[in-house]
Amino acid sequence: MIKDRSRLVVYQKEWNSVREFQNKIQRHLSAASTGIGGVVSHDLRDISHNLVLLFAFSVLEDVLKQMEAEGIFNEKRNVLGKLMNSSRTVIPWSDYDLVDEAREKRNGIAHEQNLIYRVDCWKYVNAIENELVSWRLIQKQKSFKH
Repeated sequence: MIKDRSRLVVYQKEWNSVREFQNKIQRHLSAASTGIGGVVSHDLRDISHNLVLLFAFSVLEDVLKQMEAEGIFNEKRNVLGKLMNSSRTVIPWSDYDLVDEAREKRNGIAHEQNLIYRVDCWKYVNAIENELVSWRLIQKQKSFKH
């Protein structure tokens, strides 16, 4: 869908980083749980994965901005919710409602520090990835190990 190949490569690398961070965080949290003391709080686990979700939405927002810049859809306001809504009837979303639900949760995380459970973060990151795959921007990543 994105015509600018150099931008496409950037988004692919960014998404790969989302998944790499997600796996690294989980590995380190698991290792920390088995180390001296062996305790990692649920809050720390959730905070870590909430940050990955914010990163995932950053990639999605950049992709939508690029699509808008390339004329795939029109939206004068450069904010995620408006970009998503304006693209809804033009881009073939696999599960717009789930990603929009995630966007609402993301707003709570980013603006009000309302953390969500890490299992929900995983679900929402997977939903974003499914959209990027269906738009043929990335290939399906290896399964996240949680």
